[in-house]
Amino acid sequence: MAKFLCVCGSVVSTSGEIPHPYQWNLISDGDFDTSTGTVDADELYMRSTLMFRCPRSGHLWIYWSGIDNAPSLYSPVEVDEPDGPRGVVAVGE
Repeated sequence: MAKFLCVCGSVVSTSGEIPHPYQWNLISDGDFDTSTGTVDADELYMRSTLMFRCPRSGHLWIYWSGIDNAPSLYSPVEVDEPDGPRGVVAVGE
């Protein structure tokens, strides 16, 4: 897979520049905590989940089950509230 079409109509490339400007590597806090001392970057990369962010719309395409499976799509939403979305309560309130 070298590219895909975002729901906004923009083509998102999954290959090219290194580091890739639209690729993010996600790692859970639990997986991160298992890394101590000197970390092997290749090992950390292999444990990460790939995500691509559309440069035009900001949609997030996350490959939770690996690059060979369909990604989950997350759409950006605008928040009008100065303290965040309605219904969200900060811890300690």
